[in-house]
This record gives sequence, C-alpha cells and structure tokens, in this order.
Amino acid sequence: MLKSLTLFLAMFLCVALATAQLNIRAIDVAGDSISKGFNAGSAFPCSNGDQETYNWLSSDTHGANFCTAGSEGVYSLLERVECDLGFNIASPSPNHAASGARMLSDFVNQSSNIKTYLNGQTGPRMAAVFMGHNDSCSGVNTKTNASCTSTDLDPANYCKTKADSFEREFRKGLELLMTVPDTRVGVAAPVRVSQLCNFGAKSNCQLAGTCQFLWGVVNICGSLTTDCAPARIIDTYTTMKGYRDILKTVTAEYASIPDGGNSRVVFIGGEVVGGAVKAAGTSFVYSDGPWMYKFNADQISCCDCFHPSATGQNKLAQFMKEGLSCSRFQPCCKETGDALTDGKCARTEIKRFYYKGLY
Repeated sequence: MLKSLTLFLAMFLCVALATAQLNIRAIDVAGDSISKGFNAGSAFPCSNGDQETYNWLSSDTHGANFCTAGSEGVYSLLERVECDLGFNIASPSPNHAASGARMLSDFVNQSSNIKTYLNGQTGPRMAAVFMGHNDSCSGVNTKTNASCTSTDLDPANYCKTKADSFEREFRKGLELLMTVPDTRVGVAAPVRVSQLCNFGAKSNCQLAGTCQFLWGVVNICGSLTTDCAPARIIDTYTTMKGYRDILKTVTAEYASIPDGGNSRVVFIGGEVVGGAVKAAGTSFVYSDGPWMYKFNADQISCCDCFHPSATGQNKLAQFMKEGLSCSRFQPCCKETGDALTDGKCARTEIKRFYYKGLY
C-alpha cells in the first residue's frame, strides 16, 4: 500500500511539474536576425530589415482568435501556446533579439535585458536562446589572416569566433538567466548554415539572376557563399557543429544543477566563469531541431537567400514547440562524419527519430 501511494505521489509530482513548465505566462528570446524576422516577407520590394511580425517566437497577429496564425502566415510559438492555454501571454515588443547579434558580443547583454523583463512578469516564464549563426557568418572571406580585430576571433578560420570564447560568453549569459525563478531556458541549436549552398540556383527577388549571383554582389555570409566551394562548406559546417556541440553539452550541465545549487566554476576563454545560484523552478532544455532540419528552397527568403521566409519561420515555430519528427515523409539531416555531405545535408535520415522542442 505504501509503495503504491509513493508511486502515485511521484507520478502526481511529475505531472504537476510538467504542467507548471508548460503553463507559461511570459516569453522572450536571445537571438539574431532570424528571431527578428529579417526579410521574412520574401517578396519584392524587399524590406531588407526586421519584420518582427513574421518571427518564429513572438509574432502575435492572430487577433481575437487564439488558434490562427494571422495574415502573415507565421503561427508563432507564442501563438501556439496561447491557443493551448486560451489566454494571452506576455512578450516584449520588440523582443530582445537583434539583427547581427553574436554569442561573442551580444548574448550577455541580451540575457541581462531578458532577465529584467521576465523578472517583471508573472511566472512561469520562458527564455529562448537561438544564436551562433553570426559568430560564423560575420567572419571575413579569407581563411588565413595575419590577425583579427579581437583575440576572441580565430585568424586561421576566417576570423570567426573561437570555440572557447563562444563557450565563455554562452556560460556568462546562462549565469544570468539561471537566476530568474520559475523559468524554462530553452536553448536551440543553430541552423546548419552550410545548407545554403543547396540553393545557389534559386532565383533571388532583388537582382536579376540566382542566389549565387546575389551572394557574389552582396556579402552575405561571404566566408561560405562567396563561391560555395567544398572547402568553405566543410569549414562552415565544422565551425557551426563546434558551436552546436558546446550549446548541447553546456545546456545539459546547467540542466543538472538542482534548485539552489551553484553552477560549476570554470576557466574558459581566458576568464573565470560560474558560481551563480540556480533559482527555484528554473530548468534548462535543449533542442537539436534546427540543426537536424533539412530546409527547402521555399523556406529561404528570395530577398537575401539567407534568412527564413515566412514559410521557414512557420516551420521553425512548429518544431521549436512540438519537436521535430523525422521519417521518410520528413527526412532530416544525417550526421555521417563526412563534413561536406553533412554540411549540405546531402544524406538524410529517414528512420523515425524525434528531436524535442523547447516547449
């Protein structure tokens, strides 16, 4: 009898905790131009700017009908949650992502702003983290350089953010977010940016010709798209996978800290980081969905052939909330150990796999 009662109480507690995590009242995001909906309208004349009403996380255009996407066609994570709950949840407008943001230079500041915002809202809360793309793409076009503008940048790798510097800044931001009580910190893997080279023949809607022609005129992630040479694809994939592996490993580390526990103190990237106290009810979850997802041409904006279109933003919102299910009907990128084919998502996984979302 006692054993049965103990089992019942344990199951009840698990359900209660799960419900508390899902019943969020406020949401915000640390991110870059993807989370600002940059060029998501994907039509001439192009905005060439943020279109936040299209962003995957906090777009809120459904009006009085909680269970619709709104006129732009992006059924955001916020709107999907509001549909589930039947009431409005809080989100800053604009959100705290920023176009051009890098983990290296912007995550700590964004985390501080998110902490201030969420602390002023009723819990439970969610803080999403979706960064890393610009740490690779803001590098220069030449692989080997005499020096870079900062010692945090790698002169042997297009002046991209060094892995240990990336990890240092990620940990510093988490140190802030872990102190916000009753909050789910959802960390998403970056998109496999090297997939862009699958779409060089796609037509752009700014200049006559293809995406590859546009990339040749406008420097958009030039360390990759200058010519989409195999070496550039391999280098971009390898760098981005390094960032992704850091996000996955460090998030798991912070997820294992109990309420009231301290984060591990580490020396990383030339600095000592750690020691913050984890607030009550705060948890960490990681999603590999963006890394594993195989994008198609319609999901890439024709304006810059780089950012997600409205269709791409909508797909991000779907699997960031519900998770990504892979099958022969929805093939996912496969990790084979071949950086070129993996970088282009040339081989796909058709067996049934599931990658959880942030919610």
